[in-house]
Parts: sequence; structure tokens; C-alpha cells
Amino acid sequence: MSDADGGDQMWKFSRAAACVGICLVMGGCTSLYYIHDPQTGVITAGELPYFLKSIRCEVVTFYQIERERRKEYLKIYKTRPEEAFNRYAHFDIDPFLYGTFFLELKVTDTGGLGAGTAFDYKHILSATSNEVSHVGPTASTQDTYDLIWSFLMKQNAQLASDTIPAAADSATYERGCYRGTPTDLTELESLAENKYPERVAYKRIIVDASKPFAAWLRDNAILIAANNLTPAMPSESAEPAQMTYTFSVQVTGGVEAKYSLTSVRWTPAAVQASASAQQFSNLGIYINGPNAVLANGAKSGSAGYAAKTPPLGSKDNPIYTAPSPGGEKSQEFPGGAGAGGRRSGGGPRTNGFIVAPVPVFPPSPTPNQ
Repeated sequence: MSDADGGDQMWKFSRAAACVGICLVMGGCTSLYYIHDPQTGVITAGELPYFLKSIRCEVVTFYQIERERRKEYLKIYKTRPEEAFNRYAHFDIDPFLYGTFFLELKVTDTGGLGAGTAFDYKHILSATSNEVSHVGPTASTQDTYDLIWSFLMKQNAQLASDTIPAAADSATYERGCYRGTPTDLTELESLAENKYPERVAYKRIIVDASKPFAAWLRDNAILIAANNLTPAMPSESAEPAQMTYTFSVQVTGGVEAKYSLTSVRWTPAAVQASASAQQFSNLGIYINGPNAVLANGAKSGSAGYAAKTPPLGSKDNPIYTAPSPGGEKSQEFPGGAGAGGRRSGGGPRTNGFIVAPVPVFPPSPTPNQ
């Protein structure tokens, strides 16, 4: 066999070996039999129970503050509306609805051979000429693993006190949010602002490195209430219906490696590989007012409003009776679905109704960044 034939054979073998090796390496890592737990990185599995408790305590603290502020507001708003708003502006949280929050943890692993991978084989033809064969294989893989947990919270939830002494083992999972039960609005506001850190039995969530999350929610409730609680004509009011907050943290890290060999035959043979991991954490919180369902229905044109229905049995809203097939008497209400009427609802300020069922969608994975 000549040198030329031997070089060709070696080149074909090297190319085939490189392709097979790449397929084996990439395919071995990309499989549903081998899964990367999303509970790593920014928030770990061991930290999750404590983080979820922090969310629960911050939100329930906010719930209770808003209920107390509403009580104080209603005491004076008829006689001193400006003072009522300035001191006790609030978001009207419906105590008969659920609130919800969800936590999404995602990890995306990528790896592959980069564009710097090349195999250049030099074939000497004569003393004055030669030829170079080049192949630059590339391969990549991306694996994404997503975890979404959804939670319901009653919006009439009360803060529970914790009786465990402050010197207790820090590893003890304490059920209560604060040591001692808050007695009034002033104390609740102080706890929300972390003025008594020795009473806090959970790790505070801090906004802008300065304000606890419960106090930040309260401040946002004051802002959202400005177009509703301040004195104005009812026709100009914009009623707050729902508060939604989403917070995301994304961390990306990776490594790149390159190897090259230069010899008489290889000019050069180079392999460049890279691998990276992207960790993504997403927290979403929904706080509902009395007309949250109407606000969601309005997005699809499924919510409306109407004048107040006259009392049932009055001249303008009589009760009709008709014999049923069995001989008994049945009642039909003009305001109900059987007479084509519209059922009222939607809270104390808006006599609203839902034209069609509002679709409900579960949290969906966040698209890869």
C-alpha cells in the first residue's frame, strides 16, 4: 500500500472515529434516564421549606394589615374621606377568595463541540506540493428540567404565634411566623417593617436591600388604591381587582476547553468543547380583590355590568309560578338563567356578571432565555 493510500485510509478512519465518539458522548448525556434535579443552585431542596414559609408569612402579614386598615378606613371615611385615605389606604382583599402563589425552578444544561473543532490532514504529494483535507464536526445538546409548585392560601388567614424560645435550635422548623400574637394595626405595621427582628421566626424577604416584602406589598396597595378610595365621582373610579407579582432570578455558568495537536501530518488537529448550566427561579404571587374574576373575564370580553336588580317579588321583579308536569308548582325567577336574565355579583361596588365561563390556565413553563 502506498503512502497516499495509507494517508487516505488514516484520514477516513480518523473522521469516522471522531464522528462516532461525538455521537456516543453527546447521546450518553442526553437521555430521560438521567435527569438533573431543578432543586439545585439558587434555591436548594433543603432550603425550599424555609423559603416557602417566608413567602407564606410575608403574604399573610400583608393580608392581616390590609384587613385592619380597611376596618379603620370604614370608621371615618364618610366624615373625613381625605384623612381616611391618607392614613388607611388599602387594597380590598376578598376574605372569601383564595390567593395563590407558584414557584418555578428550572435548570438548562448545554454542551457540545464548538466551531473550533477541526481535523486538518496534510498529504504531501511531492517536494513542491501537498494537499490538506479538512473536517470540522460540530455537535450540541440542550437539556431542560422544570419544576412548578402551585399553592392556595385563604385570604382570611390569621398570623399564628410561635411559642418556641428565641434560643431554640436554628434547625427547628417553626410553624408560627412571629413570637407573640400581634394585637393591633400599629404592632402589625411594626412587624411588617421588621422593627422587632427578635420576634421574627422566619427569614425575611427583602426588597431593594432595605424594605421587607410585607411592607413593600402594603406600600403597593396604597398606590393601587389611589384611583378608587380618594374622593371622586363613582363614574371616574378605577377599582383595583387583582395584584400580581412575578420575580425571576437567572444564573448562568459554563466552561470551555480546547486542545490542538500540530505535526507533520496534522496541521492541526483541534478539539474545542464547551458546557454550561443555566439555573432559573421564578416566583409568582396573586392577591385577589372582590372583583378579580370580573377583571380576568374582561380580558376576553366575558364580563359586564348592569343596573341593580329590583328586589325579588316587587312589581318590577315578580315571582312567576307555573304547574310542573307532575302537578306541583315551580318557581321561575326573571333574574335567573331560566328567564334569560343576568345574575348579579362581583362585590360591593360593581353589580357585575360573567357572560361566559372564564378559562383557567395552570402555570406554564417559562420559555428558555
